[in-house]
Amino acid sequence: MRNLLLSFILFTVLLSACQNNKKSSETDVLTVTQLLSNVDQLIDQELILTGTVNHVCSHSGRRCFLLDSLGDNTIRVEAGGEIESFSKELMGNTIQVKGFVREDRLTLAEIEEMELEVLEKHPEDAEADGETCSAEMANIHKMREWMKEPGKDYYAIYYVDGLSYDLVE
Repeated sequence: MRNLLLSFILFTVLLSACQNNKKSSETDVLTVTQLLSNVDQLIDQELILTGTVNHVCSHSGRRCFLLDSLGDNTIRVEAGGEIESFSKELMGNTIQVKGFVREDRLTLAEIEEMELEVLEKHPEDAEADGETCSAEMANIHKMREWMKEPGKDYYAIYYVDGLSYDLVE
């Protein structure tokens, strides 16, 4: 009787462990919006991301950009792992990408250097207050605003290091 009880307890523990492992190895599929709303907590984690391909880099195809269903948010996906390149035929199609979330950081000094380069390159765009009408300066100002809001001393650029992808039918 005692052996039967011990066997039952051991079986229950093993069954529970197997179910817990299965749950922790399953990966939820995230949308671009879900990823970006939680991106700080997902850095260096493996995930599956779904989105519509709205751009494939034309020179090498080594990166593409996924758009959310509302057309508001995009994220860059770098080719890696099993992905040699992204085909231009993917544009407009929905894919699921397995990969790791990564973060690059631009320091305030790097952003200031970018701003000086833009002003030197386009002095004709400079207005009286030192701003320019170019898209480059608009991006620099967005970076500065992003840094002010949470009080960070860097600008984060998030992307996905792709391992594999599947076309969603």
